[in-house]
Amino acid sequence: MMTSWNETQQIEAYIFGIAEPEDALLFEAKLVLDEELAHKVITQQKAYAAIRQFGRKQVKMEIEAITQALFTHPKHVSFRKKIIKLFSKS
Repeated sequence: MMTSWNETQQIEAYIFGIAEPEDALLFEAKLVLDEELAHKVITQQKAYAAIRQFGRKQVKMEIEAITQALFTHPKHVSFRKKIIKLFSKS
């Protein structure tokens, strides 16, 4: 099950919706006729989903680290007080 670079680019264009309409239509016809190609598309979609999920986890960890630094480090006391005051107003 070797995937060529050209095929990978076609799959990406289809997945991300950037293929020209006529190319997308032709690709969809190929998907109906070629079970292996359909499997490759599903596999590539799963890979992109995993990459997005990993990226989200990384960003969440970075935000949490920044939040902890801002709200626990003594040098950020004035910032912390300003934020608390800002959000305590009704």
